[in-house]
Amino acid sequence: MIFMRKTRGFLLGEAGQTNYYHVVSRTAGKYKLFGDDEKEAFRYILMRQLKFSGLRALAWCFMDNHFHLLLEVPDKEMATVGWSEEDYLGRLGVLRKEWSTHQVLGQVAMYRENGCNQEISRIALGVKERLFDLSMFMKELKMKMTLAYNKMNDREGALWNGRFRSVLLESGDAVRTVAAYIDLNPIRAGIVKAPEDYRWCSYAAAVAGVKGARQALTFAVMGRQRVAWRKVEAEYRCLLYGTGEERIGGATPDGVDRRKGGFTREEIEEVLRAGGKLPLAAALRCRVRYFTDGAVLGSQGFVDEFFAGRRECFGQRRKDGGRKMRGAQWGELRVLRDLGAGGLRKVEKN
Repeated sequence: MIFMRKTRGFLLGEAGQTNYYHVVSRTAGKYKLFGDDEKEAFRYILMRQLKFSGLRALAWCFMDNHFHLLLEVPDKEMATVGWSEEDYLGRLGVLRKEWSTHQVLGQVAMYRENGCNQEISRIALGVKERLFDLSMFMKELKMKMTLAYNKMNDREGALWNGRFRSVLLESGDAVRTVAAYIDLNPIRAGIVKAPEDYRWCSYAAAVAGVKGARQALTFAVMGRQRVAWRKVEAEYRCLLYGTGEERIGGATPDGVDRRKGGFTREEIEEVLRAGGKLPLAAALRCRVRYFTDGAVLGSQGFVDEFFAGRRECFGQRRKDGGRKMRGAQWGELRVLRDLGAGGLRKVEKN
């Protein structure tokens, strides 16, 4: 807990570049409050808030009592180079159906009519503060979902269990791995047997042909946009299922199915009990605390660079930032917080 108190205020990426975060937020008391109607309302609010804020969700999953988002956050100053006051005020049009925004737009019209340019500048500056900002985005997203949920269910009071949790990610392997972890949430929870069958995750949306979901996962998996979806889906499916692409061809003469299967829960738990290290795809079917509590995730160089920039927040005995992740074959991924044996847990309801 001492570590979290020290680092909570500085777990933001470097200024002047695009940063990536895995964020998680749970309902108060972890009660299962979200049914299909609530998840659809959350999806609508999320997509509208993303469009307004300038952030992009590369992967997402809405569960009954929590949600996961993999967010791309551009640098505010770089993203708004050359913007005028009218550009900032124009962003309000995305939220014009909200009563509060409708009121603000009315004020802008009144100030323009009366020549109150100073007041218009004040409103434009307030909009700028809300854009390309992770904390502001999450604050508004959760507040708006609380209002919507309480109205839908005739209730009052808090909906969320405190602030959100976040992990700063390096682009590349860390982003790709966390995207798969997010899309496998309904598998770990035992809700469905295949992630494409769970409509409230990014992979299912992409398989269903949603253009934005395909573009987001393409970037998460490949690190670039201009790649055919069939190639992206094949590679991502390998990671999700852990056995490569399915082999179609029916059964062999002796009745053995040629189609490759995935890891069962019993197989994963058996390997965990034996103390063996899991292949990455199998580990992603487990609950991995590194992705929610590891603070910073990426290569040794990425974590060390973050550590060096905040050296005063750590003890004198610590010489570097990167710590190996335990319990599975994580490759070159390293984490800032050493969670010990608790970093990887056996398959459980998540």
